[in-house]
Amino acid sequence: MTTFVRRVLALIGVVASTYAVRVIARLRPQRWLTPAISLRLFRMSWGPSLAIVAAEVRQHLPASGWSTRTDLQYAAGAGRDGRFDLVLPAGPGPHPLVVWVHGGGWHFGDKSDALPYVELLATRGFAGAVLNYPRAPRARYPAAPRQVNEALRHLTAHAAEYDIDPERIVLAGESAGAQIAAEIAALVTNPAYAGTTTLVPALEPHQLRGALLFCGIFDPAGLVESDRIFEAALESAMWSLARSRTWLESETNRLMRVVDHLTPSYPPTFLAAGNADPLTRRQTPPMAARLHELGVSLDEYYPGDAANPINHEFQQALDTAEGQEAFERAVAFLERVTAERPSISH
Repeated sequence: MTTFVRRVLALIGVVASTYAVRVIARLRPQRWLTPAISLRLFRMSWGPSLAIVAAEVRQHLPASGWSTRTDLQYAAGAGRDGRFDLVLPAGPGPHPLVVWVHGGGWHFGDKSDALPYVELLATRGFAGAVLNYPRAPRARYPAAPRQVNEALRHLTAHAAEYDIDPERIVLAGESAGAQIAAEIAALVTNPAYAGTTTLVPALEPHQLRGALLFCGIFDPAGLVESDRIFEAALESAMWSLARSRTWLESETNRLMRVVDHLTPSYPPTFLAAGNADPLTRRQTPPMAARLHELGVSLDEYYPGDAANPINHEFQQALDTAEGQEAFERAVAFLERVTAERPSISH
């Protein structure tokens, strides 16, 4: 079979699955169709678009200023789920580290989707580790946060080898990846929450300098008020992660509700979401309100209005003013929270 034929067949598969997803979403598959089927349809429909977006971000990269090592292993025997890409800025380290968890509704996506954006951050002086992790429907909760926690353990143990600073780490992610990153930040900074999980935090609170969260999910219960397709896909993913159709009543939902596990010790946070993102209303503003209530240092960016709607994961649209502004604000946040702290003399 020629490459051309494969591409044509792949395109036909995407078109067919996209049509099927739109039809099925009207029937609320999260209430009756097993996630083993529905999530694979959503993955076929949406997955290819991520590679297109990544290619568009890559067009904004300069010719030099960083180096990348791909498919490093942070968890032996985990295969694809235990791999990461390491990006280093040009020049000597150790460099502050941004650990990026890719999005994809907990059931699709890959580290390669976020890699160009992290490479762009590297041109501004930040090392990046872009992680793969277990996804639904094969994996159940807490497989993903457990794996990300293990990645942090590996990265700090090998900090000298990787030329990164284990005392200057920022957790980052978009969409479902932002949920995982935010959850790990709560695990690190809230001992009571950590005690209710099976995870032992890989970081000490002082090592975690910040959380950079784009278009995230911080209260899965709010998914019931997103648009029809988002609701169908993400609620199906929650069914799969909880292994329960009644996931709203599950322990998985309780543990994944990051907004309930915040404390004043939560790290400085950057939140961004577009006004037309179906997730925004029930996710980012309530998260911001709770962080403000607790006195946590918070940077926020919510672009868009009725005349200029800004959608999900707008930050990757670097050919737009809003995407460029989000990037510059993210860099300013990273520079502030990872600045070298003066040593304490005795």
